Amino acid sequence: MNCALLTLWDLRPCIDVAALVLTELVTNAFQHGGGEDVTVTWCADRTHLIIQVEDSSPVRPVLRTVDEASEGGRGLSIVEALADKWGVSEDGHTVHCALALPERAA
Repeated sequence: MNCALLTLWDLRPCIDVAALVLTELVTNAFQHGGGEDVTVTWCADRTHLIIQVEDSSPVRPVLRTVDEASEGGRGLSIVEALADKWGVSEDGHTVHCALALPERAA
């Protein structure tokens, strides 16, 4: 993750959460999306940091129900817990999420 970019954008308070969400999304793209042609894009507006991860798999990611004995399957649950909103593109190639930005002093 490019912490320098988030620092430049004055989003230092978001680095830890953004790193965790990005790690989960990229891990899913490599594990379930074939691991080829993974593209990460992000942008920020006044209220949110938007992260998108695209892979080449047409299989739509789904939120799983897991128990404490499960060894995996928590990635999208983590994204759901930390993001203001998240979703999957119609073609199933891109997962996107929006992280709320902290209020800034005027």
